[in-house]
Formats: sequence, C-alpha cells, structure tokens
Amino acid sequence: MLSNNNLMYGYMNQCFCTKSYFRVLNAVKNSPALDVYVNEILLTSNLRYGEFSKYMKFMPGSYKVIIYASGNKEEPIFETDIEIGTNFAYNGAIAGEINDITNMCIYVIPDAKERVNMKRMTSIKIVNLIPNSRPLELATSDGTILYTDLKYGDIPNNVVLPSGMYDLYIQEDADNIILKAPNVDFAPKMYYTLFLVGEYGKDGENPKIELMIPQDGLNYLDLC
Repeated sequence: MLSNNNLMYGYMNQCFCTKSYFRVLNAVKNSPALDVYVNEILLTSNLRYGEFSKYMKFMPGSYKVIIYASGNKEEPIFETDIEIGTNFAYNGAIAGEINDITNMCIYVIPDAKERVNMKRMTSIKIVNLIPNSRPLELATSDGTILYTDLKYGDIPNNVVLPSGMYDLYIQEDADNIILKAPNVDFAPKMYYTLFLVGEYGKDGENPKIELMIPQDGLNYLDLC
C-alpha cells in the first residue's frame, strides 16, 4: 500500500508533467519585426529576423496564433491553429517569404526528453527553414552523414550521438559544401535543435544561409 506521502507525490508529479512550453522564431528573411499573439494574448513583440521569443507555459489544447507586422494590429500577416500536447518544449518557426504571404506558415516543432541513458551522449535534430532550398545534408568533418535529404519544412527525428566537439558541414553533397560550422560543442546530457535559415536565391543559386544553434528549452525548463 502506498503511504499518504507517496500518494501526494504521485499526484503532484502528474500535475507537474501536464504543461508544455512554446516559443517562436522569426525565420522569414527580410521580414519586418513581428508581433505574435496566442489566443489574443501577446506572446512577443518586435520579433526580428533570426530572433526567438521567450518560452511561455501552456496547458495542452488548441490555440490560435495570429501574427502581425509589429505595431499594426489592423491586418494580420497570417493566422493559424496549433495543438499543444503534454510535456513538450515547442519551437514555432515562422517561415516563408515576406513577398508571398500566402506561403507563410508556422512549423510547430515538438521536443521531448530522450528515454535513454544520456550520460555521455547528446541529442540533436536539424530543421531546414530555407524556402526554395535544395535537399541538404548535415555531415561531420570525418564524413559521417547525420542527416540527408533535408527539404524545406522537414522536421526529422532526433539523432543521439557521443558528446564532444564537432566540425559540421551543411552540403548538397560531399563535393558541394554550402556552409561550415567549426568547433560546435555538443555537451553531455544536452539537447540541441539546429535551424537552417536564409535564402537560396532564384533557381536555387547563390545560397546565403546561416546555421542557428540556440539554447534548447529541454536543457533548463521544468519538464519531466
């Protein structure tokens, strides 16, 4: 039989694990600063290209996200509904092209803790947010391909790899490296979501891209 203390702990832990967190990234090249509302509550204001909002706590459910050019609440750029589950840290990546708002969207990227021993391991994923991008690969300097065929908007599964320092290559193939990211330190027991942002240009030529590696919420939020 469980003691009253154990019963209370179990109840409190169940409640503690029901919430999730949500933040947004402005990944729209050349966009104005954005104001983002969730169910008519201001999540963030004046969010510029390449910036993240702070995380906000949400209970599971359906929410309406409305995005405006900063300071102009008369006409939204776009709006959509999202679903928030239980015990996730969500990144909402606002993506598309500002000169074609019919193609703008928000990719909702859920992150949950791994159910494996992470003592000397790191968990990563990469998301391609570059419109008109050709399929890309994420490789290391020793030729290991961590991800392949990364298309715009793809949200792949996590890869767990030994922690340590890595030189990362974003490439179309081994003969066409688009971007080098040297000395990326993947620490033990940590989670990283890598965001590819920027633009490829007309007909997929002359790519100008960046690799963003922000602090992942799973590393510090009070999730189970």
